[in-house]
Amino acid sequence: MKASIYAKSGIVDYWVLDVNRRKLHVYRLPSPQGYQSETILAENVEISPLVFPDCMITVREMLRPIA
Repeated sequence: MKASIYAKSGIVDYWVLDVNRRKLHVYRLPSPQGYQSETILAENVEISPLVFPDCMITVREMLRPIA
């Protein structure tokens, strides 16, 4: 439900962190019908927010360390 609202509002970059599966869902290309792009990234992948392209973040940095 949030993704649809964010897309309709023009939020260009929407991330959902799946802490159980240690993956990041990245939604981009908003439209009135919802996001047109979804990418699922593993914990070892780097990404940068569209509005801060020089800020590289590894998905693992957003997750708790594995005990």
